[in-house]
Amino acid sequence: MALTLATAACDDGGDRNFADPEDSVEDDGDADDEVPGEELTDAEVLEVVNDMSDDEFDAFVNELSDDEYDRLEAILDGPESPDGGDGEDSDSAQSSDIGAATRDDIDCSADGLGADDTFAFITAHYIVDGGLGAVCFGEPDKRVVDAWNSLATIAPSGQLTDLGVFAGFGASEGGDEVTLAFVNTLDDDGTLFQMSINLESYVEDPNEAQLTMAHEFSHVFASLPSQIDRTVEAIDNCDTYDNGEGCYEDDSIMFQWITEFWDDGLIDQVDPQAEATAEVGQERCDADPGFFGAYAASNPEEDFAESFSAYVFAIDVASDEQQERVDWIAAQPGLAEYRERAEAAGVTGLTNNFDECGLG
Repeated sequence: MALTLATAACDDGGDRNFADPEDSVEDDGDADDEVPGEELTDAEVLEVVNDMSDDEFDAFVNELSDDEYDRLEAILDGPESPDGGDGEDSDSAQSSDIGAATRDDIDCSADGLGADDTFAFITAHYIVDGGLGAVCFGEPDKRVVDAWNSLATIAPSGQLTDLGVFAGFGASEGGDEVTLAFVNTLDDDGTLFQMSINLESYVEDPNEAQLTMAHEFSHVFASLPSQIDRTVEAIDNCDTYDNGEGCYEDDSIMFQWITEFWDDGLIDQVDPQAEATAEVGQERCDADPGFFGAYAASNPEEDFAESFSAYVFAIDVASDEQQERVDWIAAQPGLAEYRERAEAAGVTGLTNNFDECGLG
């Protein structure tokens, strides 16, 4: 399916259609029946691609030749792409662009990404200098680009450099709880991270998808070397909180959160090695209306992440105790920018669909 436009499809405002190259040139059989193909301009390609559904985009990309795919990437990364190419608004530009940049410090194979019986990766992109780079695993998938755009809308560009890979997966786990997304470190020191998104779940609920982006990215900036010491010495002598990966620094945002909201022995109830689930946090949720759901009550990291996502998207709080969490986050240096970016993009005011807590 070539980046050409059959002229017959344009009569009197007719729908644009991509034409197969074989239908756009004369053959030796019956030249009079052929319709010459008119190559689309870059702007026309962008217009048509932006109007495609996810399924239409996937089908379109799968039928492109290598040269056509290279041209499409160049168009999406070029000066005519939305907010791109002129360098005047780097934050907006990188949320829309698909670049061709690569890196050689990451294993982007299925094993390197962490594929197992539970997660099958569909596609992955390098993240280079805070921008969405080349596909390093699988095939291009518009859902991953949409998810990246959602993240880049709220996250300051300088902080996106802490990501090295942005991936999409399909989950095959059973049970009631579905993994929407997760992050993991790509090095021993926690200087670089991979974020992975459940693509099917992402498109099913746009509101939940936006909350998920904020939630997961909070796990990144709260787990950098400035926040947590992963050395054996620090873990052995930890007097703040050891989350199973390292010891939080005294001035880390997470230890401050724990001191504020997990005091009076509450933190002692948490098994840092246990998987975070709603079931694990249900008892604490029942007792405290400050939590944004039972999953948030499973451990302090998830509590902070859920509260942060509620803050970023201006969720209507359900209790004074939830408001205390939101107000605390708003007062932290650097975090207000996420809310400001969400407000500027017009994506705040999402529905509060968190499980209710404090019901006894």
